Amino acid sequence: MRYGLKKIFIVFILIFVLISSGTAAVATENTLGPKDETVEFLKGVIDMLEDRYNGEISVEELVKGALRGMFDTLDDYTVFYDPEEAETFLSDMQGNYEGIGVMMSIRDEYITIVKVFPNSPAQRAGLDVGDRIVAVEGQSVSGMALDAVAAKIKGEAGTIVKLGIIKNGESEVTFVDVERASVKYNPVNYEIRGDIGYIQLDVFNSNTYEFVAQALDYMDQNNITKIILDLRGNPGGTVDQAVEVARRFVPEGVITKLAFKSEGTPDIIYSSELKELKYKLAVLVNGMTASASEIIAGAVQDTNSGVIIGTRTFGKSKVQNIIPILTPSAFKKYEQQLGVKLVDAYDLLRYYGVVPFDSEIVGWTKMTTGEYLTPNGRVIDGVGIEPDIFVEDPIAVLGINIQTVQFLQKKIKPGLGSEGIDVLNAEKILKLSGYKIDEPDMVLDQKTFEAIMEYQAKNGLYPYGVLDFTTQQYLNEDLAELICNIDRQYGKAVEILGQ
Repeated sequence: MRYGLKKIFIVFILIFVLISSGTAAVATENTLGPKDETVEFLKGVIDMLEDRYNGEISVEELVKGALRGMFDTLDDYTVFYDPEEAETFLSDMQGNYEGIGVMMSIRDEYITIVKVFPNSPAQRAGLDVGDRIVAVEGQSVSGMALDAVAAKIKGEAGTIVKLGIIKNGESEVTFVDVERASVKYNPVNYEIRGDIGYIQLDVFNSNTYEFVAQALDYMDQNNITKIILDLRGNPGGTVDQAVEVARRFVPEGVITKLAFKSEGTPDIIYSSELKELKYKLAVLVNGMTASASEIIAGAVQDTNSGVIIGTRTFGKSKVQNIIPILTPSAFKKYEQQLGVKLVDAYDLLRYYGVVPFDSEIVGWTKMTTGEYLTPNGRVIDGVGIEPDIFVEDPIAVLGINIQTVQFLQKKIKPGLGSEGIDVLNAEKILKLSGYKIDEPDMVLDQKTFEAIMEYQAKNGLYPYGVLDFTTQQYLNEDLAELICNIDRQYGKAVEILGQ
């Protein structure tokens, strides 16, 4: 089986995946000079190992080790992947996988669903945020690592996985058959808060702009013209996706310039054609806002199309290519067939229309090949972007990170003894508001019950300890105020947009 054209073309759309368009490396005469001595030296090392090493040895593994060592000596962003590692990396960057379409975390020692992707198998099966997964294929997952549970749930599209679920707000286990499918990972969270649209981006994968466009359509339908774009903790991703997002906010002109070292790779300038700004924009950043996220922050800042709020960004403007490396035997084979010496398997496809077999790829490298500049020509690598308005990062209050507290869903009405994600968030809101609550744990116990009654009485509601929809709405309004007070970066954005 050949190393699929689909996989090769996928990489053409990834950042850090800008494929060079220079001339194929054709060596018709020896111009390496002293490098020949290095080649002979390495060959001598391999010969010595084959002769003297008392153990199993594979030339392919030696080559992988040598490549890994060479690339690891370069900058922090250059790395060698074996084929299995590359598969994982490319899948993450593409943002698609085969599974059921949920995000999970460990809450109170349970594997808990914290996000259900729209139109996913999980949504079609009736799974919801707050549901706890207690068994997979009849096996208890109690005490298992999150990654191990995720691996058991993922599988080939069209196959069935049987899950044991404790539904949000219930206590009995329900067994659900979910048919796996190809799932798009949605890295975008959005909602309307008053007259402001809040959009948070986890990462820039190949699906990011599609979901940002959906978020902005939703804002437009509701006549929202003030936007908070939260890039805090976003490590970056693909350049093309960051540029597409920037084109919705940045006026006509340059967004970023990619400058490459190789003379055979022309620099690339990405531009916006937006004639008139549509939104009043605030962008939240912190020390973990990096790479493709900084392309957006830099473009917004240089074009005065919004205000940057938070702390100095990470400072990564390096650009990487993803390059598949041929095995030594494939290198020799195509030299004999084509009369050229190539190690980059993309060159075979680009210049000769040849797709190598899986077995002819020894691994992949993600290698730094250039850097990007902001519209004003700034190089921010190792420097970062200073915000227009500096506001310290939020800190935990009473052990609670405000950014982990979610608005209550108003789908069920938990009472005494109920369990679920809404109970957990209600407990956090109540504790932050000064009510006597034990450590939030998703269980509406007697102490939480009494705190809810106290809260209801204080707010003129019927005090009966049930999280009815009216009480949940009051708590949501309190949470909106708490976010502004505790997350002062967000609060400053609300203030600026209100001016």
